[in-house]
Amino acid sequence: MDGKKFDKNTLKTLVIAASLLLNCVLGGASYTYYHHLAEQMNETASLQSQVSHLEGSVSDLQAQADESQPAIDDLKAQVASLTEEKNGLQTQVDTLTSQKADLQKQVDTLKAGASSGSSSGGSSSDSSSVPAAYSSSDDQSETVYVTDTGSKYHRAGCRYLKKSQIPMSLSEAKRQGYTACSVCGG
Repeated sequence: MDGKKFDKNTLKTLVIAASLLLNCVLGGASYTYYHHLAEQMNETASLQSQVSHLEGSVSDLQAQADESQPAIDDLKAQVASLTEEKNGLQTQVDTLTSQKADLQKQVDTLKAGASSGSSSGGSSSDSSSVPAAYSSSDDQSETVYVTDTGSKYHRAGCRYLKKSQIPMSLSEAKRQGYTACSVCGG
């Protein structure tokens, strides 16, 4: 019987030892699981806090955008109005430039007609003195154009006046050393 008791006691001891060992293993695993679960819950709470903060920032920015929209719309309307006004003024400038060129051509034609008419219609003393006087005042009143970089003077509408055209009298242009354009005759 003693052997059976020993075996029973040994068996009981082994069962108790196995139970303790199982409790230790399960307890450690449970602790690790619960610890990991607690860390994840803390991280989730932190992320939710960040999301709430970002949602607040988005709401603030949306409110600012909504407040700014009327000002943006007003500025766009002003730009459209100013663009339309600029286009209208550019049309006027183009029209006036064209009229000026037409008037310059008429003046040039009248001067040429007056010059040829006075030389053929008067006496020899009149024809020699009138064109010289006319030419002198002609140089003073006739407007020609020079460019920022060129050395020639041009008439209105010359193709070389696309980038710049600085008006001055013919006599001033000659005095400054400019010479007549070979295309428009200056």
